[in-house]
Amino acid sequence: MPTERFYRLPDAKRRLIREAAVREFARVPYEKVSINQIIHTAEISRGSFYTYFEDKDDLLRYIFSDSHERVLEYCEEELKQNGGDFFGLLEEIFDRFVDRMQETSVMLDIMRNIFSYREGAQIIGLFPCRKENGKAENPELQWLLERIDKSRFQYRSAEEYEPLLAMGAAALMLSIRRFYEFPEEEPYIRKNFRGALEILKHGAYGVCEK
Repeated sequence: MPTERFYRLPDAKRRLIREAAVREFARVPYEKVSINQIIHTAEISRGSFYTYFEDKDDLLRYIFSDSHERVLEYCEEELKQNGGDFFGLLEEIFDRFVDRMQETSVMLDIMRNIFSYREGAQIIGLFPCRKENGKAENPELQWLLERIDKSRFQYRSAEEYEPLLAMGAAALMLSIRRFYEFPEEEPYIRKNFRGALEILKHGAYGVCEK
């Protein structure tokens, strides 16, 4: 996240830097984002940039600084309203992202470019991956287990839940990424996403035998 020196800048200067960054992240895929272009547009030196941010990952996190917290707040409220339905939550998240991204072409371009990068979702805080002693952890798993209605499932332990919840999240992210790449295919992508959730809910054999 930005340094204290960045936050001491006048509001107008901070806005100029953010707008320059947004323009660049919307212009090209993540790997091709040019810090030189950003500092030229923002009218700052390269040295100044690195007193404000560590790198372009840090800058991108700043642009989406409150996204992770807002996503968690939204998920918690939705789970309260739908009775802890995990799969219903995934559908609502997909609808929310699709609707919001369609409101502005700039944000659609940014998200499309971010999702062209393998670590894009983690950088903007959607599904952060934390590590301790070299071992990957899944803090979202425990967060979800504390809020979903587990009476709907046959599982007993967190280890049994993890593959199912991970596959649900993966289906969501793949569908969102597909939408960012091909927004004109939204009805088809939505249908496939809901089909994937039905398979996860009932099992492949159960769906085929109907």
